[in-house]
Amino acid sequence: YHFNIADGRPYCDENGSELPSDEAAWREAKRMARDIEDGLEPGERWQLEVRDGRDLVFALVINSTRYR
Repeated sequence: YHFNIADGRPYCDENGSELPSDEAAWREAKRMARDIEDGLEPGERWQLEVRDGRDLVFALVINSTRYR
């Protein structure tokens, strides 16, 4: 599984991680999302993509809106 971050501070996971299942990849994606939210600033949008080889398995979108 590869965990790539788009927008915000882009990151491309070149090496990937061997995980036993999509469910394990989902748990890892949620952990990473918590780390991302610590650095999230008002008005930013982040997308964490989880890929298994070439296929997109999950995408988490974190969006913050500044109203003032």
